[in-house]
Amino acid sequence: MSVTTVSRGTLVGGRELATRLARNLGCACVSREDLTEEAIKLGVPVDELQQAMDKPPRVYMQMSKERDQYLACMTMLLSERILKEDLVYYGHAAQMLLCGVPNILRVRVLAHPEFRIASVIHGLGLSREEAKKYVQKVDEDREKWVRFLYGVDWSDPAHYDLVVHLDQMGLNNAVTAVQAISHLPDFKLTPASTRALKDLYLGSKAHFALSRDPRTSFAGMRVSADDGVVQVTYQPQQSEVVTHVREVLSSIDGIKDISTTIAQNSMLFLQDEFDHRAGGFEDVMKVAHQADAAVELMRFAQVGNLLEPEDVLGDTFTFDETETTDSPPKSGAVEETGSEDPVEEEFHRCLSELRQKGCSGGSSTFCGNSKALLTRISRSNYSMIILGELFKKKSEANRIRLRDELKNFLSDNTNIPILDTTELLQRFRFGPRQLIRLVLALLVSVILFVALFTHQEQVTAFLAGEEYGHLRWLAVALVVVVSPLFAVSFGTFTRELLRMFKLE
Repeated sequence: MSVTTVSRGTLVGGRELATRLARNLGCACVSREDLTEEAIKLGVPVDELQQAMDKPPRVYMQMSKERDQYLACMTMLLSERILKEDLVYYGHAAQMLLCGVPNILRVRVLAHPEFRIASVIHGLGLSREEAKKYVQKVDEDREKWVRFLYGVDWSDPAHYDLVVHLDQMGLNNAVTAVQAISHLPDFKLTPASTRALKDLYLGSKAHFALSRDPRTSFAGMRVSADDGVVQVTYQPQQSEVVTHVREVLSSIDGIKDISTTIAQNSMLFLQDEFDHRAGGFEDVMKVAHQADAAVELMRFAQVGNLLEPEDVLGDTFTFDETETTDSPPKSGAVEETGSEDPVEEEFHRCLSELRQKGCSGGSSTFCGNSKALLTRISRSNYSMIILGELFKKKSEANRIRLRDELKNFLSDNTNIPILDTTELLQRFRFGPRQLIRLVLALLVSVILFVALFTHQEQVTAFLAGEEYGHLRWLAVALVVVVSPLFAVSFGTFTRELLRMFKLE
């Protein structure tokens, strides 16, 4: 199976490229407009959302529930089509509906502004100035629409595998080039990517059903699916909807079980692979319990190999002669080998433990770069993000560097606290080192307290008395040193004491 998404603006040739590509590949061609028509038939307020784009941001940003319903419906319709047949899908930021699914070819089509202006003049009979304003207005509207839905700059080439400029190669050559790339093993759906699509379909279908039912539609929710288990997370003030969740979802085929979690906050735990005995998993559960938070487990699947400095010798890349284009694609995602796969078994064990503790926030698999990850994160209101063991296939030095770069990027572009498991261990675990720090801080605090408050007259005389006027500088130094020292030592003692009793 193969899937190609074509992102195009107005009058750039994207539709023509998509339809010719689909015809050459012998597969279906689906447009955003096709899915939108189906969504309208299902009762999604598409027109209201589009009309809201003409209003100030404070107006359309209040339509988050309508936006979530639209995205759930479009994702459901698209993933359902893909699971049935190979296809080419074209629309604005088309690939964002499948964000996190690996092995999908993502193409962006561009054309020179003059070509687009000429097309408007020819098609609509406008003057050149009117056509220019028309193109600018359409671009502004679509950029606003994409930012509202996905929170991304759709012109950023980092969101695409291939950017095609039709001025440079022409439509026929562009179709030939994209067709050749689509045949590469990297862009054939694997068992892992098919499983991710099935989870995406089931999760979006459940989310759409809950968003439509009047008993649950008013509540903000997070819905995901993993191997047939649907996870629904609500906030405590919306706990009355939990009694209706199973009834609403009972008619959906493919659901093996339904898990509901009521939590005030939501945390994201990001790792390559999960192990309930390592990687800070126990510490994450303790923090979640203390913070009344649900934990979402996200597997970070890197497709292919990131190029590292050691892969380059001068201008020559290392090449493994045993590798051929007929070999299966390399993927960080785990292949579907059944219940005997120890990695999958361990992952489901972690999910099971979270559900038993009542702090499961669902699971997901993400495949993409840091900017795509930022897009995925921006859709959810996380109170904390924890980075576990990432880039495990790299050397230790590169693994640390890549994780630090990812952490810094997320910290710079979000207002969410970002911790790795090492920091989590240092901040929340109480051990011998923390006990020594508590005792020392307590001793310093007690010594200062006793020394000062049992000699109040002498201290007051020294600070304010006339007979020590020539030592005024020493009195100032005493205040400057002792006051912060007492504050720091007492604060350290209090923090470690709260940590010891798990009250931090």
